[in-house]
Amino acid sequence: MRAPAATIVTAFLLGVAYAWAVAVSFDAPLRGDEIYHYLQVHLFREGDFRVLDRYLTTIPGFHVLVASLESLFGVDSPGAARTINAGFGLVAAAGFHALRERLWPGTATVATAQFLALPILVPLFFLVYTDVLALALLLWALVATRASRHVLSALLLTALVLVRQHDVVWAAFAAALALATWPQAWHAAHRRDAAMTAMPYALPVIVFLGFWAWNGSISLSAEQAQLHPLTLRLGNPLFALLLAGLLLPLHVMAGLGDFARAASGRPWLLLLPLLLFTAYWWGFHADNPYNTALPDLIPRNGLLMRMDGDPAWRFGAGIVIVLAAAGLGATRLRPQGAVLLYPFAALFLAASWLIEQRYALVPIVLWLAFREHRDVRIEWATFALWFLLAVLAFAGIHAGRFFP
Repeated sequence: MRAPAATIVTAFLLGVAYAWAVAVSFDAPLRGDEIYHYLQVHLFREGDFRVLDRYLTTIPGFHVLVASLESLFGVDSPGAARTINAGFGLVAAAGFHALRERLWPGTATVATAQFLALPILVPLFFLVYTDVLALALLLWALVATRASRHVLSALLLTALVLVRQHDVVWAAFAAALALATWPQAWHAAHRRDAAMTAMPYALPVIVFLGFWAWNGSISLSAEQAQLHPLTLRLGNPLFALLLAGLLLPLHVMAGLGDFARAASGRPWLLLLPLLLFTAYWWGFHADNPYNTALPDLIPRNGLLMRMDGDPAWRFGAGIVIVLAAAGLGATRLRPQGAVLLYPFAALFLAASWLIEQRYALVPIVLWLAFREHRDVRIEWATFALWFLLAVLAFAGIHAGRFFP
C-alpha cells in the first residue's frame, strides 16, 4: 500500500532538516555543558579512564558508549560525538513510533513527526548531552514492557540508570504499568505471578541504590550535589505545565470545552484550577543559583526570573498553567494504567531543585505517546508550529544568540 502524500512530504522535510542540522552542527563550537561531556568522551576514547567527577552529575554510561562508537568508527571529534548523538535521536524516534503504534494504531506517523519537531527536544539531538540516549532507552524499555518482555525492559532501564541515574523513577513506572494491564494482579491467587512480573524491574532500582550508597550522593559530583539535592519542590511540575500550555495551545482550547462540560455537572471541579493557581502563586520559586545565571543568554532563566520577580509575568504564567491543567488533564490515555504517568511525573519533576525544560522532556514525550489525538487538523497544525519553533531554536543556538 502506498504511503499518503502527506506522509512522504513530511518524511522528506524532516529527513532534509535533520541531515542539515547534523551537517551545520558538526563544526560548531561546544555549547554549555558539552565541554565536560565531550572531554569525558575524549578521555575514554584515548584509553584514559579518569572520571571528571568534579563536573559530571551523571554516571558516565553515555560517555563510555559514545567513546566506544567513536573508537569503532575511527573518529574522535566534537562533531563526531554530535553525529553519534543524532543517531541516538533516530533510535529514540523509532522507539516512540513503535510505542505509539502499539497504543494508538494509525496515528504513529503524525505523532512521530511531532516528536521529531518537539522544540524542547530538537536542540538536544545535535548536542553532546545525555538526554537523547536516555530517552531512547526509556522508550524502547516501555515498548518491551508492552510486549511483556519484562527482563529486556529491565535491562534497558538498568542501562538508563547508567546514563541518567535520576531516571530510575521510570523503572518504577514501567513496573506499575506492567501490573496495571491485568486487574487480577493484586488478587491473592495471582500475587505470585504479579511478583514474578515486577521482579526484573528491581534490577535498575538496586543498581541505583548501590550507586547512591557507594557515591554518597545521587549526583556523581560531590560539588554539584549541593545544587542538585534530593528535594521536593513545585518549580519543575509547574514549569512543565507552563511548557505544555505554550506548546499545545490548540489542544488546551479544545480541552477547555470538555472541562466546562464536565464542570457543569460537577461544579466542585471549578475549585481545582483555583487551588492550582493558589499553590503556584505561593509555592513557585526559581531560587536555584543556576536559574539566575545569564538570563539574557538563557531564555528559560530570563522567563523564570520574570515569573519570580514581576507580578504581571507571574500572573500571566499562572493563567497559562491553570488553563493547561484544565485543558489537557482529561485527555484519554492508553494503555490501562497510563494515568499513573501523572503521579510518577510529579514525583520525578518535584525531586529537582534546578528548574529545567530538559527535566520536563520525559513526562511530555510520554504523554505525547500515550494520549488520544484530537482532530487531525489540530495535530498537523501543532506539527507545523513545532517545526517552525524548532528551526528557530536550532538556528538561534547555532548562531550563539541564546542557549536552552
